[in-house]
Amino acid sequence: MIRKKALVNTLFLVGFTVFGFGSYISLKRGLSEGMIVSVMPFLAIIAFFLVDSVYRERIRSMLTGTYWLSMLYIGTLVVSMFVALRGGIPGVNFGNALLSSLLFAAPFNAAVIVQYYNRDDDDFDFSRMLLLGLGMLMAVNVLGYAAGIKAFGHGFEGRASFPFIRGIYTGAHVLAVLSLMLLFHLRDPLGRPVRYFMVVASLAVAFVLMLSINSRLSLMIFLLLAIMILTRAIKVARGIYTISLFTMPLLLSFSLLVYQVLSLPFFEAILQRVSKEDVTTFNGRSYIWNAVADWAFNDRTGLLFGNGFKGHYKLHMLDLVAKLWGEPHAYNLHSHSTFTEVLVAQGVFGVVLLYILLWRGFKYYRNCYLRGSSEAPIFGGLVYILFIWQIDIFCYGVDIGHAILFTMLAPLAIDRKFIGRKEKDMDGAWLE
Repeated sequence: MIRKKALVNTLFLVGFTVFGFGSYISLKRGLSEGMIVSVMPFLAIIAFFLVDSVYRERIRSMLTGTYWLSMLYIGTLVVSMFVALRGGIPGVNFGNALLSSLLFAAPFNAAVIVQYYNRDDDDFDFSRMLLLGLGMLMAVNVLGYAAGIKAFGHGFEGRASFPFIRGIYTGAHVLAVLSLMLLFHLRDPLGRPVRYFMVVASLAVAFVLMLSINSRLSLMIFLLLAIMILTRAIKVARGIYTISLFTMPLLLSFSLLVYQVLSLPFFEAILQRVSKEDVTTFNGRSYIWNAVADWAFNDRTGLLFGNGFKGHYKLHMLDLVAKLWGEPHAYNLHSHSTFTEVLVAQGVFGVVLLYILLWRGFKYYRNCYLRGSSEAPIFGGLVYILFIWQIDIFCYGVDIGHAILFTMLAPLAIDRKFIGRKEKDMDGAWLE
């Protein structure tokens, strides 16, 4: 069993880095080829588990309702791809629809299998494994960036753009998730000075890189949450989940206030690009979000169960925006929001499923944080996702944010009565 665990854990540990290499290949050589690479470690874990289960002739049902809700949501993603295929959406063919479906489901199921194999291991620390996995991904990206490897994803001249990731903003979000998790390890400087220094150094590098990426919204949300974690205000703050549900409408309603905040000397000095037009329209995103709102309130075609992947193209929802941005075709656009993308593609049904899953994850990890469990650092990363999923595409479909989010949900997918390992705090002591 030890060798099996070591194999599964190692495959999962390198999974996000391989995912990043797959993203690079997708952008440089072809989508299908890249997705095959991205999904390989996770599929290897699943294949190993299936073979091992048959060999042992012992398959037990340990799965919770969270697992089945997660798979139901992933199922709506899969259906949306094949609806797009049937509807003739440009760029969608049977091969990449099938590979996309694998990439939707494989990271989550692989993470659940990791939980299964480590269920009786008292030394297993899932939070540390996730932190190391994301750390390896960003280390490889930083080395590639320093070596001058060209990034083929979305980027801007003069701003840091990592090669082994889908785009400039994805890099900012992964750095934010990683850094917020690292903040929980910023402890005991006298007892463990070497570890403390390494955490401080890692946070400093990550912050410099975030400044180089220069993503205003992600940096603003990161700083707010970092202050709440460092001051422990997040422990007593109420309504975080509820407020997060209204991130987009709050930003749109208070866009001028956001501009005033970003115009403060501190932000002007570190961001170096505070245009009123850009900030108040969120770099043009508000035009897209308003187009989606017009559809939701006035048209409502497919509102309940969605219109499939890139459903906005079929509805001509973003044609005007495409003209404003000089794009030849609207199918090249996405809605710059996981929330609106899910709403259009999977309908209210998909959005509600995601709301439930986010609530379950928030409740579980907040409890871990309050008890001082070793899984507490994941709380910081998950809260960031709660806010960013409404205003960026990071958590949708084949982007790595989707894999990170559902990996975080994996501990909730195994019934606690089947978990034999004892809980530890972040210092390795047993929790009562």
